[in-house]
Amino acid sequence: MATLPVIPLTTGQRIMGGIALFQPHGSDKVIKIGPVGVVDFAPTLTEVESRSDETGTSQLIGSWITQQDAVITISDIQMWTPTTYDAMFLSKRILATQTALASGTVIVEDVAVGDVLELPGINPSITSVTDGAATPVEYDEDADGFGEGHYIYQSKRKLLEFIAKPAGAGADAEITYSLPAITEADKVVRLEIMKTGGVRGKFTLLGIVDGGLPGKAVDYVFADVEFRPNGNITLKGVDALNVASLTGKVYNTAGQGYGFIRPLD
Repeated sequence: MATLPVIPLTTGQRIMGGIALFQPHGSDKVIKIGPVGVVDFAPTLTEVESRSDETGTSQLIGSWITQQDAVITISDIQMWTPTTYDAMFLSKRILATQTALASGTVIVEDVAVGDVLELPGINPSITSVTDGAATPVEYDEDADGFGEGHYIYQSKRKLLEFIAKPAGAGADAEITYSLPAITEADKVVRLEIMKTGGVRGKFTLLGIVDGGLPGKAVDYVFADVEFRPNGNITLKGVDALNVASLTGKVYNTAGQGYGFIRPLD
């Protein structure tokens, strides 16, 4: 028997948190956003007024809406998905590629404890670290982080940090490394910041209880929303929770309008 992937709990609830879902245009996958703290819908109406001054004062006798706009704001997003990152940073998702390199060399001059080097390429592997002399003095890797070597290497970040110099080593260090072949099939993702105008798709909020009907849930469905960053993004802050917020423009879609509300009977 088929079951729903997400089932709102509404029995006996006066007010209930909703489940926020997003389906990017062109994708058949629905993404859960959240948990989220608050979802706001804010319509904006532009009007033209008709007035009469026959009595000596300007009196309003009619008002007509000439423009309708709306935005959806999602606050306190507590779990960041790839889609959340794309919207917050207006990022373009690319798959990095690389040609294999059997052997490359980097020379670090006047090595001092605390120096950090970023190796070139993607996922480089270190073959050796020496002082580069004719009879080289070898640097040993500290693989477990207990200070038992001369350098620490993080392959994913490509960062090598010198934490000690071997006895007898010269002033410079020579690093030899290799690079693996990487194709799009390896799915090495990189997000290029500020490359798009937002993330556009269908937004649905499930399981919000209608204010006057305890235990009766309604769904809000918006077929075309474009999410963008909403204010500052705290990249690091000891006093700030790791949360995000987004604002989405709501667009009118032919045949569906701005969206609809679906009571769950």
